[in-house]
Amino acid sequence: MTNLTAQHIERPARRALRAAGWANIAIAAAHVIGLIWAWSMFRAVGIEAEMRELATLGAALPYVLTLVTAAAFAAFGLYGLAGAGDLRRLPLLRAGLVTIAVIYLSRATVYEGIAAVRDGDAAQIAFAAIALAIGLCYAYGAVAHRRVRTAARTAPAS
Repeated sequence: MTNLTAQHIERPARRALRAAGWANIAIAAAHVIGLIWAWSMFRAVGIEAEMRELATLGAALPYVLTLVTAAAFAAFGLYGLAGAGDLRRLPLLRAGLVTIAVIYLSRATVYEGIAAVRDGDAAQIAFAAIALAIGLCYAYGAVAHRRVRTAARTAPAS
């Protein structure tokens, strides 16, 4: 079942949301698959120390946290695809798109992004750039959904 409301937004906005949605699905899958080599993955992304500390509270906690994170990325992906019109409309779609855009843009700039550039950490710079691209896709889609809503309100009744 497709989301007919989203079919009224501009094609580039639908493409942006579709790309962001599938990127999030891929990130979620990478988290789940990465659990096979969990400690190598944690080391590669720079969170090994934090995960080892979390493991002192419970051996399964790093794995559970990774699965919860993967579920969040999957939900973000579903919202992106719903915004593109590929899935049925999800609850609070516009608010969800805005919230996801804010989360990604904050990650790309305030949280770790600017510090990574200042520190010259190549991996974190790459993660921040990816977050920026995905965040801009969600923001573009959210604005397009807002325009459709505003146009529908101001359109003369037939």
